[in-house]
Amino acid sequence: MFTLLNPIKTADFSAYVVTSLPCPSCNESISIEIAPEKLFLYNQGGYVQEVLSDFDVDTRERFITGTCGECWDTMFGYNDDYMDSMIDDYMEGSLFGWEN
Repeated sequence: MFTLLNPIKTADFSAYVVTSLPCPSCNESISIEIAPEKLFLYNQGGYVQEVLSDFDVDTRERFITGTCGECWDTMFGYNDDYMDSMIDDYMEGSLFGWEN
């Protein structure tokens, strides 16, 4: 389940501005524009991947949990260099002590 708060029509009626939940860590929210058919899909129970298909994973996460990308990385310690080295080690087989 995800939440689109305060849907407001834009001045030209071509889209809706919706707001995310506030991030539980930094308390920041974001607002984005979505097409009317996407808001309709949301109201019909559509999945976040369908409703917010035009947006990246970080933006979709904001509307699911409210957590922003920066706070997510801080909480879970995601590090691109570390993950890249783990993937390289896995592909080479050295992660498990054997070589390809």
